[in-house]
Amino acid sequence: MRVKKFDFIFIAIAVIIIAVLMVNTGGQKPHRVPSDEKHRSLLEEVRKGTKREEVEKVCVSCHNSRAVPLPKNHPPKEQCLICHAGNG
Repeated sequence: MRVKKFDFIFIAIAVIIIAVLMVNTGGQKPHRVPSDEKHRSLLEEVRKGTKREEVEKVCVSCHNSRAVPLPKNHPPKEQCLICHAGNG
């Protein structure tokens, strides 16, 4: 079977795409939810199968502009458990 010019182009494009994906995954990972006393009940609710959206409503009660403010560059989302996984 003879390798054609098109095959080399296809392979080159595939390698470029894989390289870009690998470079983009090397960023800073989000912090994990601590398994301290404040967060333990929330982590247990997630393990029991409580909907993520219900558990995240509790997150906002502490992580707001007054109590425990989020960093300046933090995305403005209340979808905490999508990025911040639990420790278990």
